[in-house]
Amino acid sequence: MKTILGPLKFVQVLPSAFIILGLGIMLSVFFGDWLGDWTPAGKLGALVWPAGVALGAAIYALSYLLSTSPRLLTASMKELLQTLHNLFQNLTWPQIVILSLLAGIGEELLIRGVLQSWLTGVTTPAAGIIAASLIFGLLHYMTKTYVLLTFVLGLMFGVAFHLSDSILLVMVAHTVYDIFAFAMIVKFPHMLGLESQHGKINIIRESSF
Repeated sequence: MKTILGPLKFVQVLPSAFIILGLGIMLSVFFGDWLGDWTPAGKLGALVWPAGVALGAAIYALSYLLSTSPRLLTASMKELLQTLHNLFQNLTWPQIVILSLLAGIGEELLIRGVLQSWLTGVTTPAAGIIAASLIFGLLHYMTKTYVLLTFVLGLMFGVAFHLSDSILLVMVAHTVYDIFAFAMIVKFPHMLGLESQHGKINIIRESSF
């Protein structure tokens, strides 16, 4: 399979992450009175920390099982895994943690805390969750498969946020999910059926139908 994209440098990824974080903070401050009654811990109190870690780990475990299933490992999924590895293969462990934190905090504050809260206020909870999740997916546009995967991920985070009223829950869950996802893509590609060689990646897992 032909490689199209090469590795990104850490400094190339940071600007977009900081822009999303800045937008989330700014909009939540200026429009806080319009965004409902969510709080950092919401209905969970001190349990928000272990609950967030458990939710993020569980969602990634499900994602891993689905993405490595022989019946779901389609050509588009293989191409997506290849592209993600090629883009992020040079990240170090500290960089993985930093990017995961920025994405977990910034994207959840902007998409769930601001956008979903506003949409559920002017429509219905279901419509707000679906619309915010669709926008979340489109913001990650790389391939149609990636949009679909992030849309489904957004739905899970959206439902968790709606039920808990806790922005901290989904921030922690998103951060934990991203750490697992980056770690597997960057450090352990063979566990996804991939083999990294000299800045490129070869698919070694074959799907069977």
